[in-house]
Amino acid sequence: MSVSSFRSKDLTRATALVYSSYGRPTEVLKVLCHTLEPPSHDSVQVQFLASPINPADINQIEGVYPLKPPMTTQLHSSSSSFVSSPPASTPAAYSSNSNSGSSSNSSDWPPVAVGGNEGVAKVIKVGSKVGHLKVGDWVVMGSAGQGTWRSHGNFKAKDLTKVRSVEKMNEGADSFALDVVQLATLTVNPCTAYRMLRDFKKLSPGDFIIQNGANSGVGEAVIQLAKPLGVKTINIIRHRPGHEEVTERLKQLGATHILTDDQLGKLETKELVKSWIQNSEVKLGFNCVGGKPTTEMARLLSKNGHLVTYGAMSRQPLILPASLQIFKNVHASGFWLTAWNDEHSSQERQDMINDVLDFMKQGQFAEINCTRNRWSVTESDTSVLEEKLLQVVQKATSSGHGKQVFVME
Repeated sequence: MSVSSFRSKDLTRATALVYSSYGRPTEVLKVLCHTLEPPSHDSVQVQFLASPINPADINQIEGVYPLKPPMTTQLHSSSSSFVSSPPASTPAAYSSNSNSGSSSNSSDWPPVAVGGNEGVAKVIKVGSKVGHLKVGDWVVMGSAGQGTWRSHGNFKAKDLTKVRSVEKMNEGADSFALDVVQLATLTVNPCTAYRMLRDFKKLSPGDFIIQNGANSGVGEAVIQLAKPLGVKTINIIRHRPGHEEVTERLKQLGATHILTDDQLGKLETKELVKSWIQNSEVKLGFNCVGGKPTTEMARLLSKNGHLVTYGAMSRQPLILPASLQIFKNVHASGFWLTAWNDEHSSQERQDMINDVLDFMKQGQFAEINCTRNRWSVTESDTSVLEEKLLQVVQKATSSGHGKQVFVME
């Protein structure tokens, strides 16, 4: 069945990676071919340009992430079909129909959710009462859980944030050479770093922050956003084969100092950090690891320092000794960007996006290391498309393959 074979003036044929139950992503994800009606009066229709696969996306599909997108039947219609068997409520039902291009009665299909939370898209249709977005504008998701692993979609205009204006592009005033992957990966890691650098302590030039997971997406964003502020960074990475290359990359991004996790807790390391900061202070610590290494990192915070936890990759508990809280008045908080987005206005989200974009436009933000994977929006054999997309998901869930990004063409 051809994705492009059904297209009229008012209807758009689309593909999406969807799931109807939680589990191993490569087992529960399926490609759904469906038809999009024109957007409602307060909505827009977009064509996606690029969408990354983030760890939270995988956790969401596995059912272990706090935010679970609502599953709906909105994508089901008489013209919808699954490349393989439609989703079912039981594993047995999955195996009862294995014909490619299955188009059994859509009323029998369970509700589905579209995978992915981050991406950049181009507006192709606009509802009658939408004023701030125009055909040709580029947008990103204003909140998580909307589903970005798809070729096209209809979204409420209020849930999108503009990153490029078609008017400025036509005038040549918006010609900055930002790649689609940079824009597609804008709203999670860079914005998390941006908020943590601003919301917990007033930082001045010469101040220090310390962070673990420094070579993570957020960690690299922290380094790059801190540098133009004059804030210095102490960055902790894992001591494992290849850490020399990681060290070199972080230095190129602007890291001030780098430690490996096996150096934590040693007296000579404490003395080394003292020699680095001299009369300055380590005001903030960013934690995405947990466990004993984070406890040792917290000991390097200055008096009245603040430890912010935004992840727990080790899945070990975070323990802060009473002495740090009593004698150094160290505070600890958690941060989740999804909660911040829910608690702030669309204008505040737009202002944050604009600030991060300004850093990028000024060349202060390097492109991320990733593998680009083509998602053909005109693939004539959708069974081939599903096979290719699931291979990408498999790489994203396996170690050693790096970050994977869908690029829609």
